Amino acid sequence: MVATNSGDACGSDWPKCNGKLIPDFSSIKVLIEYSHRLFTTSLGFIILINAILVWKKLRISNAKSIWPILTIVLLLVQSLVGGLNVLLGTPVGFTTLDVTVSLFLLVSVIYTHNILEPPLIEKKSTPIKKSALALLVFIFIETVIGAVFKHFRISKMLISDEGGISYIIYSVHGLLGIAVLLASSYILFLSIRNKTFILLSSSLVVFLLLTGVYGFLAKVSSLAPAIASLHMIFTILSISAASFLAAERKGFGKTIIKSNQEKNNKIY
Repeated sequence: MVATNSGDACGSDWPKCNGKLIPDFSSIKVLIEYSHRLFTTSLGFIILINAILVWKKLRISNAKSIWPILTIVLLLVQSLVGGLNVLLGTPVGFTTLDVTVSLFLLVSVIYTHNILEPPLIEKKSTPIKKSALALLVFIFIETVIGAVFKHFRISKMLISDEGGISYIIYSVHGLLGIAVLLASSYILFLSIRNKTFILLSSSLVVFLLLTGVYGFLAKVSSLAPAIASLHMIFTILSISAASFLAAERKGFGKTIIKSNQEKNNKIY
């Protein structure tokens, strides 16, 4: 949706699109924007229900975690920002804010999931998790810089602003891309040495490499929609992989199962 600049295809109407509940789909941008609205609304309800269920499970095991509550808060904030983005006619800066909050929400959902997963051997996983957390922060910064670069129309200044602010921002974005790729290679080295997270670390390196490739192609092609979309897809996959590596596995899900089994045994 962002890559194709379809955000204002339905005008400033919501939940209607151009004044209609079922709009005219002759325009591909209308189809993209309307499908985006339906998908994100459905996904929002799924995220909300899952966060509530995890929170209830944590209460059963007398465990505490901020992630389910944070997920719900971020979901509400993201819905508010997305709604204002539509109602205000996608003003400059709101799309970047929308993307940033959405990425925070993605990380929070993954962290919420991982607190139910059984923990791994601490000595083997700790160095990887610490490195992955640092990498996640840098990927996030790089992504936000890229969003600012595109959504604030800075990309269009590259041609006429050689050596100026646009080139500085683009250079920082590119250097961060190289840095995170090198850092992910180090995480892969740690994973192979400790024989854990090998597949996930390998996937992270591949995702970041493809992110860099499509980022370069997006710049060369003047942000062609298809290429820019692939660039964003691999960026999201990179953030997801880094989040899974960095997130703590508390094993609360296993504890809950055990506690329920113990209750059943007492009953019988």
